[in-house]
Amino acid sequence: MKKIKLLLTIIIMSNLANGQNHSGIVGLYNLGSSSPEGGSHLFILENGDYAIAHFGGLKIGKWKNIGKDIYQLSFNPSESKFELFGRYNKGLEGNTKISFNGFENGETFVQLKKDKEEGYTMQRVFNENANCFSYPYVHTFNTIAKNISFMSIQHADVDTNHSIITINNPERYNDFVAGYVEVSNYESNPLIVIFKDNQLYFEDGGRKSSERTPLEEVGEDLEFIKKFIDMELNRDTIYLNPSYNVFGQIDNEDGSQQDINEHHVFNEQKNAFIDTEYYVEGEENNLSEDSYEKMSIVYVYKILKKHSKESAKPKINESPLFQVNCD
Repeated sequence: MKKIKLLLTIIIMSNLANGQNHSGIVGLYNLGSSSPEGGSHLFILENGDYAIAHFGGLKIGKWKNIGKDIYQLSFNPSESKFELFGRYNKGLEGNTKISFNGFENGETFVQLKKDKEEGYTMQRVFNENANCFSYPYVHTFNTIAKNISFMSIQHADVDTNHSIITINNPERYNDFVAGYVEVSNYESNPLIVIFKDNQLYFEDGGRKSSERTPLEEVGEDLEFIKKFIDMELNRDTIYLNPSYNVFGQIDNEDGSQQDINEHHVFNEQKNAFIDTEYYVEGEENNLSEDSYEKMSIVYVYKILKKHSKESAKPKINESPLFQVNCD
């Protein structure tokens, strides 16, 4: 019995020690930069999340201990991905409408499939060497899809097998927002760092960070980072106006996020949230240049999570949905 108690004590003390070692890395680090806009900052959180804030954006991911004072920081996503949010729009009747976000960042293709057994004929979203973009990019297809397939390829490898993502549409939605996130080779590989003398030393070239700043000293920036990570990793609903502009984005200044229920009420007939003070009957059917910023009517889009991944050699329809070139 004494031996068992001693063994349990050793295990508990070992776990406590490991927990203290791992929590020691938690904090804020200045990574430095040669950019005139300022350097990047690494936030390592207690729950295993991290974020790298740089001029113009945020990169997020997960960290874990892989050895004595050695940590792995994996980006999220660690590979290029497609995501799809949808709703039912009774005004579309037998058609399907998709707003494409981020598809200009790669060689991307799409196919709406009426049947899962249907072969792959993937249509190019943007023309090759597209430039001079003007958003949003919305296309209406004269069909209803049970499944929607997406594909991205590298230049000059059209004649090989490719990874095709097919997202199921069990709710028979017909109004979608499709997103593509391209991940670079750099982002697909985890960062390896050594925590030593209250600093981080990076395996790739021996870079080192500033000394760690405890998170309790960070202030409002920390709340913004936590909200952003939570929104990116856990969102299953987004709110968009008729011009596909997002409602409720996080304010970069104070980290606040507007609540849809604060000024809007749900209208079952329109299947939308209405700001009764500013909404004008029928405005969603008469869009203008000013409509993009208006949030008097907002629709709810739900993420479609069920999907499959297949390696296949599809037929390619080179006629792009969007022809985009500078004049």
